[in-house]
Amino acid sequence: MQLWATLFRYFIMGNCRNRIAFFIAASMALSFFSEAEASSPKYEALADSADNYIRREKWEEAERVIISALKLEPGNFANSLLFSNLGVVRTNQGRYDEALEAFDLGVSVAPRASVIRTNRARTYLLMSRYDEALEDLNVSLGIDSVQEWPLSMRGLLLMNKNDFEGARKDFMLLAKKFPQNESSMAGLAYIAEREGKFEDALRYFDESLSIRDLPETHYSSILLKIRLDRYSEASEELRGCISKYPEDAMFYLFRGYLHKLNYRNEEAAADKKIALDKGLDPQIVEQYLPR
Repeated sequence: MQLWATLFRYFIMGNCRNRIAFFIAASMALSFFSEAEASSPKYEALADSADNYIRREKWEEAERVIISALKLEPGNFANSLLFSNLGVVRTNQGRYDEALEAFDLGVSVAPRASVIRTNRARTYLLMSRYDEALEDLNVSLGIDSVQEWPLSMRGLLLMNKNDFEGARKDFMLLAKKFPQNESSMAGLAYIAEREGKFEDALRYFDESLSIRDLPETHYSSILLKIRLDRYSEASEELRGCISKYPEDAMFYLFRGYLHKLNYRNEEAAADKKIALDKGLDPQIVEQYLPR
């Protein structure tokens, strides 16, 4: 018990410099326990308080009570979830490296806890460490194969690695188990487009939009219609989107792009100005409507 408590104390106080050795030692320390101890009422109260602060996005307060709970019962096996929550808190503060330290310790305590793997994957994604995020999602889904966000995100990561079959399996399972998640149909649309199955792609985009109308899905649908020279359909969709999302600068950019393709240069210039006035990145604007 003393060894385990000391290891936690080093982590909390930031005194553990050789983290690899620390995590190995932490895992070895688990062998001193056959089962988790019962938590004290004070520990439970601190954990509940941390959850409440996290829901309210009060990150500093959440970190304070999490650390208090860890100090109170450094040998409690339930600390694995506290370390996961600490990683979430630090991720939301932009302290990604420190968040990973917390997640790593949580994994060393409970390597088969899917929630810790999933939470760490989110942080890896924010750090653009996609291979490590994919590895964590693989482990998480290996523990529980029916999880909404992990299926959606792994599908996207696999698609970006050109593993269309793997991505398709994830999106199909997502559609079956979570039919109200629009990203399953959007994901299948992106795969179909990449495979040159354009009619399938448009159908999937429409199905995604019927579940949840998102501007980002319209972007892809409109651009595909323009790519296929279906200008009237793209124009009709743009009219509806500008009516529904009048402050979204992307739709004015796409309308200007469509005007340019139809040699309506004055209208294109007017839409370019609207897009810029609404704050759209000039570099994005120049990709479609260069000087």
